[in-house]
Amino acid sequence: MKITAIICEYNPLTNGHAEHLRRAREETGADTVLAVMSGSFTQRGEAAIADKYMRAEQAVYAGADIVVELPTIYAISPADNFAYGAVKTISAFPDVHYISFGSECGDAELIRLAADFLSEEPEEYKALLKANLKNGLAFPRARAEALRTYAFSHPEANGIADILDYPNNTLAVAYGMQIKKAGLDIALHTIKRLGAGYDSTDIDVEYPSASAVRLAFKRGELDKIAAAVPKGVMGMLSVCTPQGDTLGDMELFKLKSISGYDLENYYDVTGGIHNRLKIAAKDSTTIEELLEKAKTKSVTMARLKRICLYALFDITKKDWEDAVKAPPYVNILAMKKERKDILSLLSMGCRNVLTRYSDVSRADKSLRRFIKLDFSTQGTLEIINRSGIFSKKMLLV
Repeated sequence: MKITAIICEYNPLTNGHAEHLRRAREETGADTVLAVMSGSFTQRGEAAIADKYMRAEQAVYAGADIVVELPTIYAISPADNFAYGAVKTISAFPDVHYISFGSECGDAELIRLAADFLSEEPEEYKALLKANLKNGLAFPRARAEALRTYAFSHPEANGIADILDYPNNTLAVAYGMQIKKAGLDIALHTIKRLGAGYDSTDIDVEYPSASAVRLAFKRGELDKIAAAVPKGVMGMLSVCTPQGDTLGDMELFKLKSISGYDLENYYDVTGGIHNRLKIAAKDSTTIEELLEKAKTKSVTMARLKRICLYALFDITKKDWEDAVKAPPYVNILAMKKERKDILSLLSMGCRNVLTRYSDVSRADKSLRRFIKLDFSTQGTLEIINRSGIFSKKMLLV
């Protein structure tokens, strides 16, 4: 079996995603396309637009052979840890030849070179990075600026100096670094990002971003969405409800009700962020107001949103340490009916394979906290979206 893996959110799946699925299979010569998809919440610290089983079903219709969940603790992590969790999940599958992704540069070799450089981190570069962080820059910008400065006196780094200015490139480099760190023999495959940029809100282009589709959905512009997504995705969205303020209200209540000491113990809370959040929470009446008050030059809005989720779901620093020590597990969300051979292959390489919630009792004890988190966040999403759908088992499509 020759597997190509795609790490994704499909929030929702767009025509651009469907084209990527087609080209990934064709250009890598894969007989199996594996999608590792975020579940109920995403890397930007936001709730997914729809149920993960519904999104996984659409991914299978669009060309994936099997869709598995990127565990929640990784799915709502910073880019490097997001990539770590995705590669760890992929490592449970034998015969993965490629990881395929969209990127702004469209150059897999350049991404690999950047990954190699950042894995080695020359001392001069590390000093520049440390200085940038000390000056209050957020890590993504601090790293990009350090690499650009380093390239002035090291021409060999010129080709990779600018690619970290773009989010898809940055995530792709993180995949390359994690593959190298894990010692996996997996090649990189990329296609140049189609249509609008990652954060573009323009729905009136050939390949609008998922961000633009979500915004149009919230505005009720379903006629515009129809041209941007596969037909089945429109059917899926028709049973969803645009999110109100439920998630923000839940997060604000939690931040107001816990102590600064408790908040300090949550995952990725460093440098006094807990104090800023507690002070901001005291007089804020909405989560948006709280985030604006707490934001600084060195702390991105996405990071603050993720920390709000860590507080809501009680994800601590120790949880992250335990997750790193634990073996990989595979929660299958959807699969083609005729591809049950993938299950046989997977069972040879991974002891912890789930196709329904009741399988949690058979999983390694070190994993049960994280598996239960995946399902509890799914229940939270259904409350937020008011869809009344709470799937608990794999879909055969």
